Amino acid sequence: MSNLIPKIIWFTGLSGAGKSFYGDYVAKKLKEKNLKIKILDGDVIREKYQVPLGFKYDEICTNNKNIANICREELNKYDVIIVAVISPYENVRQEIKEIFKNNIFFIYVYSDIESLKQRDTKGLYKNADEGIIKNLIGYSPGSIYEEPENCELILDTSYNIKPIDNYAKIDEFINLKVL
Repeated sequence: MSNLIPKIIWFTGLSGAGKSFYGDYVAKKLKEKNLKIKILDGDVIREKYQVPLGFKYDEICTNNKNIANICREELNKYDVIIVAVISPYENVRQEIKEIFKNNIFFIYVYSDIESLKQRDTKGLYKNADEGIIKNLIGYSPGSIYEEPENCELILDTSYNIKPIDNYAKIDEFINLKVL
């Protein structure tokens, strides 16, 4: 480990927006600086930790708080923990911010719905349109996603934006906030 104060970079956004993609980019950049990194990806968390939670409000809140607890337990073992999870509720994000204070940074990965539906790598939006999935966060009726009020960085991943445009923003963020 380096002499850095351990930090958490928490990516939030709708399914398919690019949280994992940009989380992996940040991990690569930080590993190039010889930092010890851990990635907690929402798609993997439920499997790895075998948490039998669904997608109702209380279950999502519990899942996000469980991820924060994993961060708390693991933080002193790493220079940076990167979290990539939808985390749709502002009140939960603020609770997590209170726990970690200035050692956590929220990055909002935004994409318009049409871009998400066109990209739809997991077929979630198609399944939601067909009624197979009834609770796709930020898309299905009643499954809301609250845009972050106070995030440190916003990355737009809509179709008219190239990843290289976001790389420059991330590189600047890393240099100013993390290193």
